Amino acid sequence: MTSLARHLAGTVGRPVSLPRLRARVAGRTVVVTGASRGVGAEVARVLGLAGADVVLVARGVDGLERTAEAVRAASGTATTLPLDLRDADATDAAAHALAARSPAVLVSNAGHSIRRSLADSVDRAHDLRRLAGVNLLGPVALALPIVDAMARTGGGHLVHVGSASSVVPTPGWAAYAASKAGMEAWLASAAPELRGRGVAVTSVRLPLVRTAMASSYAGSRMPSLSAQEAATLVLGAIVDRPRIVAPWWSRVGGALAGIAPVAAERLAARGSTVSG
Repeated sequence: MTSLARHLAGTVGRPVSLPRLRARVAGRTVVVTGASRGVGAEVARVLGLAGADVVLVARGVDGLERTAEAVRAASGTATTLPLDLRDADATDAAAHALAARSPAVLVSNAGHSIRRSLADSVDRAHDLRRLAGVNLLGPVALALPIVDAMARTGGGHLVHVGSASSVVPTPGWAAYAASKAGMEAWLASAAPELRGRGVAVTSVRLPLVRTAMASSYAGSRMPSLSAQEAATLVLGAIVDRPRIVAPWWSRVGGALAGIAPVAAERLAARGSTVSG
């Protein structure tokens, strides 16, 4: 896809102004979940360039250390916090420990994805439970004490890295889309309360990103972008603080799904490579 076509498809953001990013985060604590690789690692590296004190959260210890080294090489400071968001007790403890550091920004980026037809999902309810733990229950449990601390100390910013599939019908990704849509619904209800307490909320609804997590999506016809391009959208959201960042086609698709759901589902089925 050419550069112009990719801009028209809404898969490329404008370059991030490092001085403006630095004004938001320099010398301040920023928490990034899912920071061991992919989008989270790239977001953390650039936050390091902007002088942030970055707290890196993820399950993979080795990946966290690699990201920490990249942040420090970029002149930032980095602390690692190994955490599985499906572990309720560990997540609760981590949330309160992070809240005590009074973060300026929480980038809720950790996610897990499974692409599987409904026919192949029979007797696999554990997949949905696992996805809900990483994409909804864990992120909410981690965020609650942190955003409360933000509100009590003068404000902050919660940035959720979500998916266009949360609003557009995506055959084969039902469990993933459900968990992501659940987080979007929580944010939609939480945002007015948080805004009234000085905490901004942004949902960055990414299209398919070419990372290790998306390796099983080979052959998908969905527009895609690299981890660096996705990170640009997330970093731009930290600077500008919009409520929603999303490709135009996902907004149109979401509107169509609400107005004419059967037509939207037929279009989705036509473009799907999932059978069963």
